[in-house]
Amino acid sequence: MLGSVCSRVAAGVFALAILPAALAAITCDADNLCPESAPCCSQYGECGIGAYCLGGCNPKFSYQVESCAPQPICVDNSYTFDNLDSLESNTKYLGDSSQVGFVYTGYPLESDGNLLATMPNGSVGTVIATSTYVWYGKVDVVMKSSRGQGVVTAFILFSDVQDEIDWEFVGADLGTVQTNYYYQGILDWFNSQNISLSDTFANWHTYSVDWQQDYIQWSVDGQVGRTLYKNATYNATSGEYMFPQTPSRVQLSIWPGGLASNAPGTIAWAGGEINWNSEDIQEVGYDYAMIKSIDVQCYSPPSFVNQSGGKSYRYLNRNGTQESVVITDDDTVLASFEASGTDMNAGESSSSSAASSSSTTSAASSIASSSTTSSSSQSIPNASEVEQSSSAEPSTSSVPSIPGGSGGGNDLERGSSSSQSIPDASEMSESSSSSPSSSSGASTSSSASSVTSPATTATATAGSGFSQGGSTTSTNAGTVVTPGFGLLVVSFITFISGFLFVI
Repeated sequence: MLGSVCSRVAAGVFALAILPAALAAITCDADNLCPESAPCCSQYGECGIGAYCLGGCNPKFSYQVESCAPQPICVDNSYTFDNLDSLESNTKYLGDSSQVGFVYTGYPLESDGNLLATMPNGSVGTVIATSTYVWYGKVDVVMKSSRGQGVVTAFILFSDVQDEIDWEFVGADLGTVQTNYYYQGILDWFNSQNISLSDTFANWHTYSVDWQQDYIQWSVDGQVGRTLYKNATYNATSGEYMFPQTPSRVQLSIWPGGLASNAPGTIAWAGGEINWNSEDIQEVGYDYAMIKSIDVQCYSPPSFVNQSGGKSYRYLNRNGTQESVVITDDDTVLASFEASGTDMNAGESSSSSAASSSSTTSAASSIASSSTTSSSSQSIPNASEVEQSSSAEPSTSSVPSIPGGSGGGNDLERGSSSSQSIPDASEMSESSSSSPSSSSGASTSSSASSVTSPATTATATAGSGFSQGGSTTSTNAGTVVTPGFGLLVVSFITFISGFLFVI
């Protein structure tokens, strides 16, 4: 994964959407906390309200630790995808995880019971994140990666303070999957290891992360490919264990690591410049990753945790360690995109008004799922074609870009005997009324899902770190390559017009 930095270029970080250059975003980091007027620091290092205060809100760099809304606690669950009812756009989601399983940006589709994370020609792909968090647990994802040089798929666990556990798939090397981890966004180029396996695009594999308090195991089809012990991450200088240890969302994404405007190192890691005339784009109109199922098993939190409820996670201070996390009964739902963790009810009346008007106002672009056939010849909307809805969408200062990663295809190689139907570009059509209101909390309909999302910064980057060279050792799951050295490049791309899709 090259990039997980601003989210840490995370498992692929994307960013989409932009404001005119004159309206530069307020940035945040350890030396520049967010102001009271825009109190929440998104995982991309930008300040705002509303969705900025939900998933990915970094309490370390926000105006106050409490500026970030409480985050939904881990829930055991098994997800399949006969439709898109469990997905909601980040321009609609206000924190009610009981109504929404996943929050997305980009172009998710459903095909024969599988979830597709797609990347149409010229786009920056799709990011899909769970609405609930995991604080130690086991996550199994049955999926196929995307393919092609420059195309990257990712499945990661990513926390609000930028702890991260990664699976990354570079489309130019379908016989290898990369594993990686990060602690509080600190970039270490030597944490990556590779696992060899059969074609990740042509074959279904089960990718598992078993995240215990004292170790992490990455497994493929039930065979352990890598184990990281917490003891091995101790930093004597700082006195810290550089080990992922804070509540994290599961994120799946596809993104263009080989975008021509990316840094040369990013393009090289992604296998070369992306081919926007690839076999899959010619055949169905987009590159894609395919997810059959996601299973989440929650483990018990640390024994020392202060637990006054069972509804949400909150941070007590800016340390960003597991000791600073508490479990509460605090609500996780914002009244509107004008609210924050310190004023959860702000904008409640205006939100109700917007909900009413959104039912009769165009919701800009949306995507039809494979259950709906379309004769429309309309081309897939690109970044410059997506317009902000005048009344159905929240303001650009309340919807940040959100990261994610991953996916695959069902034996779609030429000569494949697969009879599975993959929706093509013509089935991605504009809808004027399918988007739920920003205050309803309703899930996206199975026939269409809004992808419009005003935002503040456009980036197209990836996960974190990658290997070059190094030694090879045998494991039950295949071959692990210990990198001789790594390279991580963060690439920011600013688009001058239009609004892109953000999560």
